[in-house]
Amino acid sequence: MKKLVIALMLISLVGCAGMLTKPPVGCEEAFVWKSGFMPEGRELLELGFASLITAEPKLKPHVKTGALKAWRLVHDGTLGGAVTELLGLVEKNPQYTPLALFALQRLDMDRSLNTCDQEVLLSMFRNIAIYAGATEQDFTASLASLVSPPAVKDK
Repeated sequence: MKKLVIALMLISLVGCAGMLTKPPVGCEEAFVWKSGFMPEGRELLELGFASLITAEPKLKPHVKTGALKAWRLVHDGTLGGAVTELLGLVEKNPQYTPLALFALQRLDMDRSLNTCDQEVLLSMFRNIAIYAGATEQDFTASLASLVSPPAVKDK
């Protein structure tokens, strides 16, 4: 099963590598496009985490937690912390995710993210969290806690 997942990942990468994709209008200066992360890097990470949780199902809760935390951090506009959340999991299992590790390491830096960057990264972390079992409520609860602080009770 592990060999099948890795073979499917490599076939997908070959297909993706043959296509040239231009950034959407207005995103030409976005970090994810200028650094070369898009479009293949996003796909590498999504496929890498899908193969990781397929090969090692016991890591599913860790991937879900890390992806949700990364999603929240990107939502707040930071990249460094989001990358750190998932980098540890990938580094511990490089045999399943060698190309995802490479793509994730390219993003390991503190940056302020523009709207294009956030859209790409939010979507990517959301997909990874969903692969690991997250539901829509996980994301709405995250947003609700970001928007409104918990109420303080009067004594």
